[in-house]
Amino acid sequence: MRLIDSDQLEALYEQAEQSQRLRSHLLLHSSHQDKVQRLLIALVKGSYVEPHYHELSHQWEMFIVMQGQLQVCLHDDSGEVVKRFIAGEDTGISIVEFAPGDIHSVECLSPRALMMEVKEGPFDPSFAKSFV
Repeated sequence: MRLIDSDQLEALYEQAEQSQRLRSHLLLHSSHQDKVQRLLIALVKGSYVEPHYHELSHQWEMFIVMQGQLQVCLHDDSGEVVKRFIAGEDTGISIVEFAPGDIHSVECLSPRALMMEVKEGPFDPSFAKSFV
């Protein structure tokens, strides 16, 4: 059994505040070879995940916003925004799932946000993200 307590989350947020990308990850899986990849991502205001997609057929991605608010955008092949919405606290949307090839970006709008990301493994760093 594994428990994640408030002290661990606070440390994750502190790491995010010190990070150039303004976010920090806590891996919950034991190996990149695990069939299910699970991680907590702490973000602080201004953290921006650039438009990207996952090109392999098994690379769907789901995240659950546990704290805070995130702006999520879907983009077309030229990078233009085709859909924009806010997910998280007080929005009515807390779970977002992307199909392989969905071009998406994420921005932290609240002072802090926490999301759990779940995706199929194994994880191959050479196919982690493709950019527009």
